[in-house]
Amino acid sequence: MKVTLRIASDRCLARNFFVICLLVFALAFVSEAQDVTSKISDYMNAQVKVNHFSGSILVAQHGKVLVKQRYVSATTGSSIAQTEMDGRYRVGSIAKQFIAAAILQLQEKNKLQLQDSVCKYIAKCPNGWQEIKIFNLLVQSDGIPEVNSALDPQTGRPLNTTSGLLVYLAKRPLEFKPGERFRYGNSGYAVLGAVIEKVSGEPYLEYLKNHIFVPSGMRETGHDDAEKVVPVDLGKSGSITPSDLESTAPYSWGRLYATVDDIYRWDRALDSEELLSKNSVNAMFTPYVDGYGFGWVVLKEFDRTMDTTAGGIYLFPSAIRRYLADDVCVVVLSDSVNSDAGRISRDLAAIFFKKHYELPVEPQAVNLSPATLNSYLGRYELSSGLVLVVSKDENGLMIQRSDEPKIKIFPESETRFFVKGLGTIINFVTGPQGSATRLVLQQGGREIPAPRIN
Repeated sequence: MKVTLRIASDRCLARNFFVICLLVFALAFVSEAQDVTSKISDYMNAQVKVNHFSGSILVAQHGKVLVKQRYVSATTGSSIAQTEMDGRYRVGSIAKQFIAAAILQLQEKNKLQLQDSVCKYIAKCPNGWQEIKIFNLLVQSDGIPEVNSALDPQTGRPLNTTSGLLVYLAKRPLEFKPGERFRYGNSGYAVLGAVIEKVSGEPYLEYLKNHIFVPSGMRETGHDDAEKVVPVDLGKSGSITPSDLESTAPYSWGRLYATVDDIYRWDRALDSEELLSKNSVNAMFTPYVDGYGFGWVVLKEFDRTMDTTAGGIYLFPSAIRRYLADDVCVVVLSDSVNSDAGRISRDLAAIFFKKHYELPVEPQAVNLSPATLNSYLGRYELSSGLVLVVSKDENGLMIQRSDEPKIKIFPESETRFFVKGLGTIINFVTGPQGSATRLVLQQGGREIPAPRIN
């Protein structure tokens, strides 16, 4: 009898110990989750205060949304975080992923092959395009020139059709031999929109709706003639570099908008084989040239493989990060002028994975001598036909690109300048004589060198 009681007692103690361990583990998990949520809140509040962030974020793991907030900058309203939302934002280059998925779907239906020449699907194919394969367009090795400000010759307004873009591009030679090298841009993906229409027999946007958005449950995704999407004025960007919208958005992909919930539904659909076979998904996320897959960049980050895309459409920056091994997804969509969505998404992931990140802080301007300021005056070429002019007035240095207002830049150190509220940094690089030989522009998650040309 005593043995029986002792056994029962031991079992009870073991069971209680197991329950206590589970409770301790659960409490630790809850505490850790609360710590991540608190740090994300502090970080985003700093983004609102310092960089005037306005937009929505989402962090999820294993199919569960851990953080979802909408922020409104104090410059546009109140700096309040709102959990419930239906905010729609233009998604920029994230839309290239939808185009790539559509092309892969059409290949699965044997309606095209990635190694086909694009001229097989383009009427009156421009000279020199015969060597361009569908694959080259997907991995940005096509050589098609980038279009920054193409205008319709009849109306004088920006081109708004892919066919108009093709006519415009037909007059311009390829910038390099197809497959020779990688160059990120937008024109190639606009051409893919024309391929989708030709092969499927459906208008481009209708195809995306019927075969990608609806099957994925992306009910709040569409193009920007919807009521809730703010119209864009191309003449008031306040940006130093041309954005996605200014270059190619009017053609096939730049008009798309979505919510953070819908972008996360897209993430889930890619893992479900609902839209694409496993082979097609693997092809999409294979890094071919300079880490670029089909609409995605595949990199190593925080000792993990990370798939990302960051868009830079004027007023509508966007970013998505996927860490497949951890089943983690981070989405940032914004309507802030020049918000660095790529940087924000990286820092949110760093918080989640307990890696290093820094809270945004307001830079402080310092005083520089007139001689130092004068050494930076001049013209700097960002790309062919795109020049930044650095000038000076009684208040300090100004920077300006063609046909845009001047923007005041403030010195943070002798060579580093910033633009208030835009998260933009200009670093001047000086030569042996002390004058600037080039500048490096940091904006939207990019570092762009610009040599001085006079």
